Formats: sequence, structure tokens, C-alpha cells
Amino acid sequence: GTPQQRSLERRSISAAIISDDKMSPTEEGKEILRHADAMLRELDEIDLFIDARKTGATDRTVISVAFKSFPLDFLFFNESLDAVRLLREFQTRTPGCTLSTYKLSDTAILNALEEGAIDLGFVQGEYERKGIKLVPVSMVETRAITLKTNPICDKAPLRIENLRGTPIRSPFDFDHFIHCFISRCRERGFDPLFQEVPLNDDAINRFCGEGGIHLQPFDPSMETAYPESRFMPFHPEDKIDLPLCLAYSEANEKPYVQRLVTFIRNGVRR
Repeated sequence: GTPQQRSLERRSISAAIISDDKMSPTEEGKEILRHADAMLRELDEIDLFIDARKTGATDRTVISVAFKSFPLDFLFFNESLDAVRLLREFQTRTPGCTLSTYKLSDTAILNALEEGAIDLGFVQGEYERKGIKLVPVSMVETRAITLKTNPICDKAPLRIENLRGTPIRSPFDFDHFIHCFISRCRERGFDPLFQEVPLNDDAINRFCGEGGIHLQPFDPSMETAYPESRFMPFHPEDKIDLPLCLAYSEANEKPYVQRLVTFIRNGVRR
């Protein structure tokens, strides 16, 4: 069958497993599902190989992919992230295709997709834009970051209420997370105290040293990169975890783009 048909097969298998709260696969059944999924992935890769041969060795297609701006180096170029792993795997297995990556804000990514300036983007949260499809690929945890010398570290895990009157670095993009965060603060009777801070390590460290924090997507690799900082989680009742979503335009007719979308969709369902 086609990759689309195989995708439907994966969904039907998952639906059969979760359709009844009392149903769950046996260990033998789980092993069969793993083998079946591996076979379907191999068929996907054969399709990619055949398409690449059809285009000819001299033809190269460049797919432009944009990621949420910060912290790009530690979150979105991390091999542990499924989206990055699948992008690299697709490029390796697809002769004639090159991926060109950019970093933009969520708003800029969605605008660029509408204008046809980029082919794919990854944004934090499920936005609604006419003609733009979004596919959740993983969850993104946002944490409050400051220097370990900041007294607020003693309050972790943080409650939203703990940030009343705390200086917060003004976000680069008032994205889905920030809108949710502002709403949570207002539900508790205060507005967040945003302050403009240049986007460089020295300025941010000075700001944090004076009692400020900044809110950013979190990946454990950041703790190694910034040992002087504390990455404070929010209390479970106050967490605002949002999905990292693959975003693409329905009007994009590049065949390799559609192949890559299918490859990622199938990959994150494994």
C-alpha cells in the first residue's frame, strides 16, 4: 500500500488497542506490533528510495525547515528529540534532498509558511491558521530559569503565585505559551512583570543576579551547558506543557515535502 494507507494501518492498530479500557496487548502482541511497525517503516523507505531514483542523481531539492528560536542549540538540535532525529534520518536516506534550517519565532514561522517562504516549521503549541496543518510530535516543558544564587530557587517547584512581583525577561515572541502564562497570572490577580533584557548570556546573568528569571523550553542538556543556572520546574498544577508541532502549508506541492511530512508523522507514532 501507499505510505498514507500504511499510516491508516498504524492508526487502526492503535485504535484497536485503546478502544476498550480493559484491552491491552500481551507481551507477545507488543513484540508482533514492533515487528509490524518496522516492516511498514521499511516499505516507507523503499518508496523514498524509488522516488529519489526517479528524480535522477543530479536533481537536488532543498527543503527549508524553521525551528522555534530559543534555545535552538540545546533543544532542537538535540539528537534525543524525535523531530531532529527524523529530519536527519530522512536526509540520510533520501539522495537528492537537502534540508536547510532556520530559527524564527512561532509567529514568524507561521507567517513564512503562509507566504511560501519556508516549507516546514516546528512551533510550540497548536495554533489555528487557515491552510496550515499542525501535527504534534512531542511535548515541550517550559521552566523558569535563573542563577542558583537567586532566593526564588528555594521555592521550586514553582507556583504561578510565586512569580508575583518577580522580574521576568520579556519574551522574544508572545507565543502560545506566553498567552497561556499571562492568563494564569491574571487568574491569580496579577500581571507578570516583564522587563526588556538583551538576548545575550552576560545581560541575562546580570538580570538574574538581580532577582529576575526567564521562561524557556527546557532540555536536560541545558543544565550541563549552564551549570551556574537553576532550571526550576513548575508545580504539577501550574505547569503549562505544550506540544512541539510540525507545521506545514496545505498548498505546498513539493513532493519531497509531502514525503517528509509523512515520514515524520509515521516516525513519531512508533
